[in-house]
Amino acid sequence: MLIDAHFHADDLAEAWPEFPEAYRRLPAFGIAGVHDGAGLARTRALLASAGPWRLSFGLHPQLPVMDEADTLASLAAAGELFALGECGFDFYGDAPGRVRDEPNLRRQSAVFEFQLELAERHGLPVILHLRRATDLLFRYAARLAKLPAVILHGWAGPPNEAEAFLHRCPSAFFSFGTGLLNGNKRAAASVARLPPSALLTESDAPFQPPRAAPEPGSPLVRAFSSFEDLPRIEAYMAELKGMAPEALHERLVESFMKLGQR
Repeated sequence: MLIDAHFHADDLAEAWPEFPEAYRRLPAFGIAGVHDGAGLARTRALLASAGPWRLSFGLHPQLPVMDEADTLASLAAAGELFALGECGFDFYGDAPGRVRDEPNLRRQSAVFEFQLELAERHGLPVILHLRRATDLLFRYAARLAKLPAVILHGWAGPPNEAEAFLHRCPSAFFSFGTGLLNGNKRAAASVARLPPSALLTESDAPFQPPRAAPEPGSPLVRAFSSFEDLPRIEAYMAELKGMAPEALHERLVESFMKLGQR
């Protein structure tokens, strides 16, 4: 059972329509994230026969608007969500709405705090998306620590920041994907230093394609990521930890199954 702590089924289907069958064959178990009502309907239809999966719904910081707030609140109140997110902050600066200035900070903060309040009210884990916003992660650490789990999706920060946040928020899990395969040295250093119990794997499918072919001489690299990348991610993480791959795999599955439990 491969663990995919964060993927987007509706977007993956556009790149790879046959993926539900592949998902069932592996098998994989993950959290399918959606951001709107249309994506929710497509995701449920796609994964109805694809094997075990969990649902998250969030207002993404790259589009910090409240258009889907009522849908999100209704799903949370009805107990239909495993987690809330992805939510958080994005100030990468590659679009006007992501430049870190006071208006954008206020806008993203308002949307995030709405979701954090929902998570607190309903006792839900959150999946965090953070780019150039680690200081804000620490600003909210005390509140996040009270949640059942905090999944830092696609963690790319240095190990000292990961360890410091884990100290403040023991329910934190750091999720790693193809960024590791693509040579992110800070992510690799974080994997090496964090305890195995704080690690998860993810594909962020289809948005993080690997830059290198799986094996020498193999065909051109796919233009999308998928849960088929997870075995290589796991193997590299085991190497970084100095662990047998089977031992790390058992810890990843154990951690995923315990998500949301206190």
